[in-house]
Amino acid sequence: MFKRLIPVAGILGLLTIALAGSAVAGGGGGFGAPGLFKFTDWNANASLADPTTGDVSGYLFVDRGMQSFKLKHTPGAPVVEKPGTLLLVKGQSGFGCWLIPDSAFVVANSLSGATLNVHATADMQCPGRFVGSATGGKPALQTALAVSDYDPPAQITDLMVNLTWTGSGVQWSNGNSGTSKCLDYVATFHSSFDYEFSTATGTVGGAAVSDPLAQVAHYTASGNANTSVPAACNPYGF
Repeated sequence: MFKRLIPVAGILGLLTIALAGSAVAGGGGGFGAPGLFKFTDWNANASLADPTTGDVSGYLFVDRGMQSFKLKHTPGAPVVEKPGTLLLVKGQSGFGCWLIPDSAFVVANSLSGATLNVHATADMQCPGRFVGSATGGKPALQTALAVSDYDPPAQITDLMVNLTWTGSGVQWSNGNSGTSKCLDYVATFHSSFDYEFSTATGTVGGAAVSDPLAQVAHYTASGNANTSVPAACNPYGF
């Protein structure tokens, strides 16, 4: 039986303080490049909790935004960065990572709810090892945390997911502004992270799931960087 994990959205909220100057779109800037940047992201998470016993056997995370993958684990290895909707699932039977159709994940602008309906297949598998926010994989985030526990005990390639998140009606809003520096690199930023606790119900791989402590979240960031990130400040190679 898995222990209940800290909600992913809550972790991301804490990590917004680590904003550096990277980007998805806007004013000529880009990830690691000088200039203005803007970034937005929608996500939801749920523990794979049995509706009858409450036992947690794993977790699920779905995210729409800029996704980052390493093709090898070593520093400076080839990196794939692309916009899309990511699905991560880890359970007792293994681990799966897919880039799914955007239409499969629908989020209310108010964060009052979301739905995920998808048949994730082998041809949708992630192009490499997913690098999450905690390791700088999300634009604007750089920290010293490890690359997470995403190495699978077994690879899941085919999975049906049908989940609905129903919000609590109460939303958390977090804002951060500040400056990030490394050597000659300086970036000023403002970010916002909003999320609502939700009840997630449905099925994952045919098994019923009910998590009263799931979350639906939205993250945005904008800022300005004076120069490109020096290689010494970016060992992951992004």
